[in-house]
Amino acid sequence: MSFSYEWARQELLEERAKLMAQLESLDAAEYDSIGYRNHIADDATEAFEQTVGVALKRKIEATLEEVEQALARLDNGTYGLCEACGVRIDRARLEALPYVRYCLECQSRKEQASTRTTT
Repeated sequence: MSFSYEWARQELLEERAKLMAQLESLDAAEYDSIGYRNHIADDATEAFEQTVGVALKRKIEATLEEVEQALARLDNGTYGLCEACGVRIDRARLEALPYVRYCLECQSRKEQASTRTTT
């Protein structure tokens, strides 16, 4: 069975809807002001929860941007091509992660390079 671009588009649209719903629920969560509790441990817990919420929101926003870019690649005919080397990305990789930008080899090189610069 060949790879279906319509299947990929549907997967990406569903992922986008899911991510947008997650963002809406995070935005709807109200944070109490830190410092108005009776105990410092309560304030620390609230600060930690806010930090986790902000990190989660950033991750969802980044993934949403990847999905939007993949939809744009579908529209302009470059979907499924590695952005680094131009080869066709393996079908199984696209099925597992429809918004992937790089073939496995280029992704591995990119991760190794970022690991070397951070250590």
